[in-house]
Amino acid sequence: MSDSNQPKAEFAEQCHAIILAGGSGTRLWPLSRNLLPKQLLVLGGEMTLLQQTVSRVLEAFEPAHIWIVTNEEHVFEVRKQVAVINPEIEKQVLSEPLRRNTLPAIMLGLERVTESDPKALAAVFPSDHLISDGKAWTDDLVRASRLAAKELFVTFGVEPREPETGYGYIALGKDLGDGVYEVDGFVEKPNLSTAETFLRDGSHYWNSGMFLFSAKHFLTQIARCQPELWEWWMAREEKPLAQGYRDIPDISVDYGVVEKIDNIAVVRAGFDWDDLGSWEAMYRLGDKDENGNVIKGDVLAMDCKNSLLISEGGKLAAVGLINMIMVQTRDATLSCPMEQVQSVRDVVNVLKAEGSQLVESHPTVVRPWGSYSVLEEGPHYKIKRIQVNPGARLSSQMHHHRSEHWVVVAGTAEVEVDNEVRIMVENQSVDIPKTSQHRLANPGKVPLEIIEIQSGPYLEEDDIVRFDDVYGRVKK
Repeated sequence: MSDSNQPKAEFAEQCHAIILAGGSGTRLWPLSRNLLPKQLLVLGGEMTLLQQTVSRVLEAFEPAHIWIVTNEEHVFEVRKQVAVINPEIEKQVLSEPLRRNTLPAIMLGLERVTESDPKALAAVFPSDHLISDGKAWTDDLVRASRLAAKELFVTFGVEPREPETGYGYIALGKDLGDGVYEVDGFVEKPNLSTAETFLRDGSHYWNSGMFLFSAKHFLTQIARCQPELWEWWMAREEKPLAQGYRDIPDISVDYGVVEKIDNIAVVRAGFDWDDLGSWEAMYRLGDKDENGNVIKGDVLAMDCKNSLLISEGGKLAAVGLINMIMVQTRDATLSCPMEQVQSVRDVVNVLKAEGSQLVESHPTVVRPWGSYSVLEEGPHYKIKRIQVNPGARLSSQMHHHRSEHWVVVAGTAEVEVDNEVRIMVENQSVDIPKTSQHRLANPGKVPLEIIEIQSGPYLEEDDIVRFDDVYGRVKK
């Protein structure tokens, strides 16, 4: 847990941090899914990427000045992970009702920032980047804050180490000294030839996706560049921002504002930075064996070289692979040459077009009360293992299209069906008829585990009508 009483950077009193934690991480499929994206996974070390980001930000910012924006599906998991690092920040997690890209998410954070201090500076950080050398990072923030106080919009550029085609680039303009340049423009994910040119001539930096600016000045630019979003912002006193989220443009901060303003500067990053956005990055940063392989999980590698081999779903046997990526989970396997790693996003798009659940979730899905795992499913039936944390309870709910049969495997269950409450222990079971109002809770001190058998013509999670919920998930 980070020490919230340690000295902060010189800008701490006037600057707030907005951490963006709502991405889906499609390029790290099948490990990253919509319901458990990469920022919530442990991909290196002992903490998730989100927890690493929060810990780093706490070194420079006061807990009360840190805001985390995520979407409704992730908010409980984000709060749980953040509470491990610093319980004070748990209440600083803001929820988007649906994904609307980075600019609306930043504006959700800015609403809280400007409530605290209309003249504040705001720093925006993605939650899924790896940064080493925290002192250099803080020193660069100090430089950027001085520029932002003069109403410059400041971004952070990373000197390219290789001709990377998966990153955006910043074109360097006039040298302002002290590692600061005017920005001549932006290039979105160039082809290999262009990236090689950028690397040779030193004219472009990687765009880190981190920004620092005056909140007041940034909002004036939104008024100028995005009148529809400005109208939504100005109506927030009559209608909370989250209420109008469905009707606003789905637009990134880069396209919506950054690429349309003139008074913008880039600070050369003095810290090591990596966007852990692809399997190639996972390979590059991983610990390699004597054959140049990065191996995680239950893997048998024979005559393999310079490959990334990961298994989270049983034995993965690989023979004679060179410069390959193989990632196996319980329900999906990815295999592709290292040089085609950017095509993983295309795989996800095809699966999404097919309506595949492989994009949405793993077989085990985390919920605020515990988790459930799909053990088997077929036409008109689904079998789940449900685990409920001690003291937790699910919502009071009913289903239009399915009935359920519950068998207690371990622990003690409090079961309510149509206002009748009963206590159940191991090997006891109960039927939940279709349209019956029901609720499951764990009154004990050990995890409750049940097997749930669903049957009916429609078995998806959106066939839930909630009447009461301790986690605030009842739709008004």
